[in-house]
Amino acid sequence: MGANLNLDELTEIKTAVSEAVTNCVVHAYPDTIGDIKIEVKLTEDKIYISISDEGIGIDNLERAKEPFFTTKPEEERSGMGFTVMESFMDKIDIKRNKKSGVTVYMEKNIKKSKYNALGV
Repeated sequence: MGANLNLDELTEIKTAVSEAVTNCVVHAYPDTIGDIKIEVKLTEDKIYISISDEGIGIDNLERAKEPFFTTKPEEERSGMGFTVMESFMDKIDIKRNKKSGVTVYMEKNIKKSKYNALGV
């Protein structure tokens, strides 16, 4: 039996994944279309998600994680993507891929509940 996601947890996970995918679309592939890979593992009490691209990468990972930092101010980007991911997930890690691009690893602890958002 898998984890029981409540509606709040599901919304938080959807928001964090949306931010990570948006970062790939906007920043990893600025002048082209590229692949985005999403992997998910669900256990009794955690969900593990990784989102990878093969784009141009991030020059300074630490700076990119700072709130309000953006490389595209002319597009009115808020620079809050990683901050949003960190606020909704219990753990987040960002790594450069060997060839090119970036992978964002996220974990979220799932509360024990007899009801879940899926009605199962």
